[in-house]
Amino acid sequence: MKSLLKIDELLNAVGGKIIGDSKECYFTSVQTDSRNVVKNTLFVPLIGEYQNGHKYIPSALEKGASVVFVKKSEYEQFRQNYVLLSKDYPKTVFIVVEQTMKALQDAAECYVEKFPSLLKISVTGSCGKTTVKEMLVSVFKAKYGRKVVYTKGNFNSETGLPLSVFQIRKNHRIGIFEMGMNRVNEIGEISKVLKSNYGIITNIGTAHIGILGSQKNIAEEKRKSLAYINKNGAAFVPAADAFADFCTEQVKGKVVKFGKSVCDEYDVKFISDNGLMGTTFSVSNLVINLKLSGEHNFENCLGVIALAEECGLSPKIIKKGLEKLNGLSGRMETEQLKLNGKNVTVLKDFYNANLDSMEKVIEFAGSLKNTGKIIFVLADMKELGEKSKEAHTKIGKLIAQKKAGFVFFVGEEMKAAYEVIQNEHMDYLNNSAYRESIDSFEEIAGAINEMVEEKSVIVLKGSHSMQLEKLLPLIKKGGLR
Repeated sequence: MKSLLKIDELLNAVGGKIIGDSKECYFTSVQTDSRNVVKNTLFVPLIGEYQNGHKYIPSALEKGASVVFVKKSEYEQFRQNYVLLSKDYPKTVFIVVEQTMKALQDAAECYVEKFPSLLKISVTGSCGKTTVKEMLVSVFKAKYGRKVVYTKGNFNSETGLPLSVFQIRKNHRIGIFEMGMNRVNEIGEISKVLKSNYGIITNIGTAHIGILGSQKNIAEEKRKSLAYINKNGAAFVPAADAFADFCTEQVKGKVVKFGKSVCDEYDVKFISDNGLMGTTFSVSNLVINLKLSGEHNFENCLGVIALAEECGLSPKIIKKGLEKLNGLSGRMETEQLKLNGKNVTVLKDFYNANLDSMEKVIEFAGSLKNTGKIIFVLADMKELGEKSKEAHTKIGKLIAQKKAGFVFFVGEEMKAAYEVIQNEHMDYLNNSAYRESIDSFEEIAGAINEMVEEKSVIVLKGSHSMQLEKLLPLIKKGGLR
């Protein structure tokens, strides 16, 4: 296998200078975590709030790193150390760069440009982007198989996307990459790396509103994912989203709006909402059963269909890809259990949470028919900043309207939701409880086991940091009674 980049390509891309005399450059993987370094790896030490990756360079070298980036200020401070390292590891190329993060992105941008025939698709949005990415992957794999390369896990950030694109190889025809953000212009930076031909925005919600301040600011960031789409490409946005036009006003290519209100335009007809079993609909009279439950998943699926049709995929291929897709871990994922002799369904949606996604889960669960008692465990929504209390208060109002069988509010921020029950819905107090931390999981698990009925639905929803995945094993064991 050839080196991912030649030495001149790499140096030109990152504006770097070599330490020592080595002129060889051979690497077949790129890592920012020294624990994942293998032979012939480019190691990029990043500097964060609590860690300086440069201290892990010796470990990376021992594992076989063949190229190492070094931040200029770090090199100037410890010049002699790096000179000695370059002598101890004469086959390793040490390259001094201004900023290691930017160098990683610049190297990744250079690498992507080596594949001009790759059709590149970007996916972003406040919620649902990973689900949409997985739908797209399944649909395109139905036609192209192993010729599809895509974001694995949650590698969608300022570092994750560059690492993801280094997985591209010459046999790939389609690249599907997710874009997330935690700060201003993060999507702008990684969009420059990818330069997508097609881009989809799932929605403009309130995720990260604590960082960006308003939905318009969020839209301003998300639309940067569409910045490099040329006249031959296309952007896909939900027709019902208030920011759809704002997000696409600068797009040079085709703009396609998707959603239930416009699905006739690409020959999609809704047939039935099957509750926990998903949604049935047709594409050009070909019936498709989507196993992912919830109206929001169907809406996102319409975006996938619109994009797939734009790329020339047939209804038969679209059906094959969508029907192959099962629930995604921690995202509206269902699991059947038997608790105290009762058949119970657990709805797991705890990969992440914001106001939009939590409202959708509550609305969906509240619309279910022919079920036993519906029991919610709602944990804190994070990264909402000064909007947090307002958002959690809205959840309290919504859950009270749905008259759930029982609801547990968990976490310091969820106290605002519980206070709505205390102050405005006293009649609902006996059907709710508040616990300040996840230390109460055993107790909650025991209470759930005692209150379940036949066909009960247990809904677990909260931000990933609230660790709701740890509650499920306790529920299965019976908890503390």
